[in-house]
Amino acid sequence: MSTKRDFQKAAAKLEKLSRQIGKDVPSGLRVIGEEVMLDAKASRPGAGVPRDTGVLASTGRVEGPNGSGEVELSFGGAAAPYALYQHEVTTLSHRLGEPRYLIRAVERWQANGASARRALNGMLSAVRALGG
Repeated sequence: MSTKRDFQKAAAKLEKLSRQIGKDVPSGLRVIGEEVMLDAKASRPGAGVPRDTGVLASTGRVEGPNGSGEVELSFGGAAAPYALYQHEVTTLSHRLGEPRYLIRAVERWQANGASARRALNGMLSAVRALGG
């Protein structure tokens, strides 16, 4: 199943990065989680959470680190089935956003906030192009 394999690859990448952070892993993972979430929420053509009304994007959360030092990223809250559908169904067409939006944001993550800045610039360009 490619979904499980994709998730395992993304999780392995985060684990490798967390080892590089050193003794401040929990707070470092929180920073990484916030940067990944910023990229996912910065909807633009072909990237980020699918956006029509902005409701789905508003449900993105970063929680933790918990007692084990783990950080959780999630979308959906009470509408988790809808968020999962938007994430997993790759045949949907979105004017802004993409399927697999959270996994793709993890895959785009780069140290020093470079991916988050690129995402925000892309979102600003998309807003301008759409007449916002």
